[in-house]
Amino acid sequence: MTPTITIPKRLTNGDELVIIRRQEYEELQKHLAEIKDVLFKIQQGEKELRSGKTRTVKSLRELRH
Repeated sequence: MTPTITIPKRLTNGDELVIIRRQEYEELQKHLAEIKDVLFKIQQGEKELRSGKTRTVKSLRELRH
């Protein structure tokens, strides 16, 4: 990972800014989108579990029937 540059608050009117390479930024954005998608799917699964839309199976063979 490349070094990160921090711009002091006194130069940015109170906001502390960080400069990173575009590639790193895009990777972080992609990772964030994946995490949001996973969290949404977990939330949907929990909602369906609470509402009784899921079923419990003891083996994968039961899913075929």
